[in-house]
Amino acid sequence: MSTLLKEIQMKYSSMSEKDKRIANFLISHPEEATKCNIKELAKKTKTSTSTITRFSKKVSCKNFVELKVKLAQELQYESQDDIHVFLRNHYKNMFDNIQNLNGNEQINKVTQLIVEAKNIYVYGLGSSGLAAQEFNYRLSRMGLSSQSITDSHLMLIRSALCTEKDLILAFSRSGQTKDLITSIEKAKKKGVKVVSFTAYGETPLTKASDVTLWTMHPVKNGYFSTGIDLSTFYLIDLISLKLLADPARKSTYEETISVISSESHIKKG
Repeated sequence: MSTLLKEIQMKYSSMSEKDKRIANFLISHPEEATKCNIKELAKKTKTSTSTITRFSKKVSCKNFVELKVKLAQELQYESQDDIHVFLRNHYKNMFDNIQNLNGNEQINKVTQLIVEAKNIYVYGLGSSGLAAQEFNYRLSRMGLSSQSITDSHLMLIRSALCTEKDLILAFSRSGQTKDLITSIEKAKKKGVKVVSFTAYGETPLTKASDVTLWTMHPVKNGYFSTGIDLSTFYLIDLISLKLLADPARKSTYEETISVISSESHIKKG
């Protein structure tokens, strides 16, 4: 399902600085934006009314009025007076938004690529490395040949040695991390399939990817923008459950969990 906020997120990386100021305001203050007239929004974003009109057309709206109508339709108002209410609404909105960003066809295609791959390499640097490690644990416990790589030098080595039968799952919020992109481009020359998990469209990473799964835009996440975000965990959970629908993989997963659980307890002698 295509939405206004989804289109803004996908086009964000290729926007001008002025357009990004408008996009940031719409994403981080959607309720306030629906109450602004075009002159007020121009003042708040330090742009002009003509820039806002052009921006509206760039995100498939006839004019600013239509942009506000679409934004209001997507907006779910929430109270932030109570921290529990705020968190509940934040999580709910995240789940709603992430479902709109990624369709079943994308998820199923990624699942199929994982199943068909000879070896799976999960790339991630910095905080994205946490996601890479978590996903690798899940895949390894299902009996799949998986390895997480969170060091830039090891990424280059692995990309130089992989084959067209292998698959790379790349986590990068920005999609523009130089060391990661260099490794991905080297792997693509070897015919490797690439799946990216990212918040931005039209980046070097998305251009090199066979399939892209979208995580939440950092501005939308507010103070949750540091570290691994919940939308990434949601995608990892979703794909894991799709894979575990296979009885053999589920059995292997349960067996490995049982082994880990039994070995983690101190034996009395």
